[in-house]
Amino acid sequence: MPFITRWFDSLVDMLRAFDPGAFAYGLTSWSWLGVHGKTPRFTTAFGDVFLESLEGWWFLDTLEGSLELRWPTAVELYAELESPEGRGDLLLEDICQEVAARGVVAAPDEVFTFSPHPAVGGRLHAERVEPVRLELALRLTGDMHLALRRSSGLVSPALPMDRRASEHSSPQPAVQPARGLGAQP
Repeated sequence: MPFITRWFDSLVDMLRAFDPGAFAYGLTSWSWLGVHGKTPRFTTAFGDVFLESLEGWWFLDTLEGSLELRWPTAVELYAELESPEGRGDLLLEDICQEVAARGVVAAPDEVFTFSPHPAVGGRLHAERVEPVRLELALRLTGDMHLALRRSSGLVSPALPMDRRASEHSSPQPAVQPARGLGAQP
């Protein structure tokens, strides 16, 4: 897997691959955002998902609760991930370094999560990072972002709880606040 970086004599996987079943279970809570019809390929260390479709490559940002068609080709995707801006903004390289320094390690079926989540007032800081199974991390963040949108009126409260029914409707527009909004280092 690319982007395995050695810091402090510890390997940190900034990109992680998972079983398709893990993605399928975890992404069901994101169907309201329009993830159906897109194939999850890998994640960041923090559970953000890179999905592929005929249109190109999508980025599901689990911190912001947004889904964006970001790259027309894999070449452009990897070029951004290899750039200093991509490593910082998408892969959260600086926080990965701090997590490694603290000795926190994710198992092969886990990603790092912030507790509490920054969307509900948590801090975007290595001291708030915990490893969680990918399926659970995706389910919880998807449900949380949907509940936050419902409570703020950004998503209709009538959105069906049966996620299969919502897959046939058009995706909801994503509100895209700045990464780490409200978070303090």
